Amino acid sequence: MNPAIVLSDQPVIDFFNLEIEEAERTVGELIGKKFHGSSFASYVYKHYQAKTDEMFSIPADAREKIKDLVDISPLPILKKQISVDGTVKFLLQVQTPKGPEQIECVYLPDPERVTLCVSSQVGCKMACKFCLTAQLGFKHSLTAGDIVRQIWTVEQEPELRRITNIVFMGMGEPFDNFDEVKKATRILTHPKGFNKSARKITVSTVGIVEKINALTKEDPFKLAISLNGTTNEIRSKIMPINNRWKIEELMSACREYSKRTNKRVTFEYILMKDVSDSVEDAHRLGKLTADISCKINLIPYNESPFTEFKRPSDEQIAKFHSTMLQYDNAVFTRKNRGNDIFAACGMLKKVDAAAKPAS
Repeated sequence: MNPAIVLSDQPVIDFFNLEIEEAERTVGELIGKKFHGSSFASYVYKHYQAKTDEMFSIPADAREKIKDLVDISPLPILKKQISVDGTVKFLLQVQTPKGPEQIECVYLPDPERVTLCVSSQVGCKMACKFCLTAQLGFKHSLTAGDIVRQIWTVEQEPELRRITNIVFMGMGEPFDNFDEVKKATRILTHPKGFNKSARKITVSTVGIVEKINALTKEDPFKLAISLNGTTNEIRSKIMPINNRWKIEELMSACREYSKRTNKRVTFEYILMKDVSDSVEDAHRLGKLTADISCKINLIPYNESPFTEFKRPSDEQIAKFHSTMLQYDNAVFTRKNRGNDIFAACGMLKKVDAAAKPAS
């Protein structure tokens, strides 16, 4: 949806970019009846109704007006890929001031939950060496509406189950788009919105300390840190953000965040062969996180032809994990999902014939 498009003499309203009370009020004023605005929001968020013609508690003439002036359309799906493990990757189109761009989000079904990994930007500024999204560079920060619309788009797929968990671990650095990401989480968790559980929404950052320090207990999501290195030397080589905020400052911010909010931090740690997978790294990671209320997700590196990094052996992964068990915090080795369709952690990038493998 392009906000500049005008039908009649009124601009089209980007419904998903409005916080809930504003959405109800705006639609109600458009129709002329406040309670119809509430009914419309309920049809959308509670009943996932995308067809205004079937919102029967709203008068027919008002439904016709809403259809023309309130945009609740899903994002265009340019491509949908299904992995052998059931993971589904969506290539979606978003509108930006410079024209259409493409993002990816990933649907991850499990027996007990369904997770959607959403994007917060087109491309990324952070330039992490191991990440395919970083190779795109930065193009655009998504609006809250663009983020919420990813959930809406996937929820419209009739063969898929309802989303229970949302992780901001797709394309982009969420804390580089701080205000829009926080706004999106408020819409997603509002009782009159999608009413998703704040305990089941996780926002991941490479470690923008000033934004971590700005978080409060009321922010409706959990914090995850993409750590991936246990010394400043290692981390600075693979994650340029570490040149701005060293590990000591990052860990201090996480420690204070956990105390301030009484929330547990998740540390994501990618295991890369001969980079971050040694037993010494495991001991350093255990000591770095020892006094922080946290859980640690170990992520074996997802190899591709487009980077030089490699996955450690299963034996080395198991050795790292067992070493971590000597420390108090919970540790898990994450199962790789969607590698065959470039949907796994760090692999979101539109790979096409023009893409150049790493030399």
